[in-house]
Amino acid sequence: MGDISLPNNSMSINFCRKLLHPMLVIMMVFCLLSFIGWTGHITEWQHYLTIGTGFLFFSQRWLAYHSLKERKGHEFRRLSVHLTVSLLVLITTSFLIMLDLAQAPYRDGLWHSLVQISIILSGLASIIHHQTRFTAKTYHPGFLLAGSFLAMIILGSLLLKMPRCVVNGGNLGWLDAVFTSTSAICVTGLAVQNTATFFSPTGQMILLILIQIGGLGIMTLTFFAAALLFEGISLHDRLLLGRMIQENRLSRVNQTLVFIILMTFGCELLGALSLFLSSPAHIPLGERLFHSIFHSISAFCNAGFSTFTEGIAGKELAGNIIWQSTLMILIIIGGIGVFVAEDLVQFAHYHYRRIFHPKTVLQRINLRIQTRIVVWTTISLIFGGAFFILISEFLLWNGPENGGKIVTSLFHSITARTAGFNSVGMSSISLITAEILILLMLIGGSPGGTAGGIRTTVFAISIKQLWNQIRNSRRGLTVFHRKITNETGAQALGLFLLSIFWLIINFILLRLFESDSSITDIRLLFELVSAFATVGLSLDLTPLLSDSSKILLIVNMFVGRIGLFTILTTLVPDDKRPTSGKPTETIYLQ
Repeated sequence: MGDISLPNNSMSINFCRKLLHPMLVIMMVFCLLSFIGWTGHITEWQHYLTIGTGFLFFSQRWLAYHSLKERKGHEFRRLSVHLTVSLLVLITTSFLIMLDLAQAPYRDGLWHSLVQISIILSGLASIIHHQTRFTAKTYHPGFLLAGSFLAMIILGSLLLKMPRCVVNGGNLGWLDAVFTSTSAICVTGLAVQNTATFFSPTGQMILLILIQIGGLGIMTLTFFAAALLFEGISLHDRLLLGRMIQENRLSRVNQTLVFIILMTFGCELLGALSLFLSSPAHIPLGERLFHSIFHSISAFCNAGFSTFTEGIAGKELAGNIIWQSTLMILIIIGGIGVFVAEDLVQFAHYHYRRIFHPKTVLQRINLRIQTRIVVWTTISLIFGGAFFILISEFLLWNGPENGGKIVTSLFHSITARTAGFNSVGMSSISLITAEILILLMLIGGSPGGTAGGIRTTVFAISIKQLWNQIRNSRRGLTVFHRKITNETGAQALGLFLLSIFWLIINFILLRLFESDSSITDIRLLFELVSAFATVGLSLDLTPLLSDSSKILLIVNMFVGRIGLFTILTTLVPDDKRPTSGKPTETIYLQ
């Protein structure tokens, strides 16, 4: 009899450890979403399902903990944390039963949500713990990057379709849900519905979460959680993550990953504090806090979504220079790229120690060439763009302003390349200003940041490469007294031309879909470049586009966020043929 019972006990333990836990997590996801997206209050079936799942969760975690043969090591510590969480769930569940017996109100959802979220987080921790089984497969980094964004777009679309995500009487179609989810995940900001008036607080909160995930990247968050919870990540994962976040120094992947997280949340926290303190006093305290957090995250992630009816151009923020200045700073920091920001922080820290603690300075630190290129290109584009906008909008045109002509010009020069906020009505700007904004949007932000476009480095290097070819320079490609490889120059020029070719093809399709002659070419081109560069500025055309045009913009937002070159190198296999031994011929190009 003992021989027969052992396999049964083993099967029961295996079921509890491997199958019951995911089932409990799925039930709590279903229960939480039904509460958030449908009912808005705890129903009787949600109440009893939460209680039953809480007890089962504690039992399952207790059994998994006591089934371990060795009470030491990483697995033991991991299950100890899970057991602690299950104890908290058990206490909360018992409290819910006491409320039920005392006939006290339990329908507020706070304690139920605590149980549900705890079980869901336990499930996410288990998924992250086993993510190496997935990443260990030899997937192309571009496939993982694009796949993670695509999965989040689908999930975001499903969440936004929940009835309580829109105001009473609103109806978000499937295409509009996919468009909005793509715009949020790809931190673009183009919208087919007004975020402030169409989406409920629940829908706005979901959009905020999608923006944050899209700005950081789901794989970045996954690897960070793995490093934080499970004592680092494997060598293979460091190689994979290094390629995804463009960190070639393997020894610094973990440090760069931590810096990304700390810089992101630190800047967003300081930005939210500045926005909160400078918000209009007549806005209720809760709304001021939510507006501040939402706009801080939206600005740093270069998303451009706003919870004000008219955005930054509305009467609530008319002439509020502190708000505009805070948003500009957040946009710039989020758009210059994490490596440039990290390099600038290390450079500033070195000079601080050299001045105040000279005896502790061991090695001189200089800015990397990429940092210098990004900084000087960014400064040139910001002030150069502001100068030309000032001329086209206020000298050649009587354009609208918000906080002064210089502030308005500077704000739109910054936001056009990355974020998509607008401090004035975009339908009131001049034609020349729209063309200037198209050029700024096309150039975009910098590598490693949350911005889109062809990138500042591609723009600067391709211009330098073209200038060298015109001059027939024999010195090669040199920047800041450093020589850049010819392959880099050719690749930058190729990326520039590839992006132009992509936009030409898409503009032809967009013009074909929008045959209405009342929609001018400049408005269509503006919308297309805004989507491809993940900017989000619009000449009030997005809601009026046909379904075919919206789908085309969805594709452009996705391609622009992942990167056109990344998409192509992921889909097109490498040429592994040996070097050709064929005779060489000269081709005359002009």
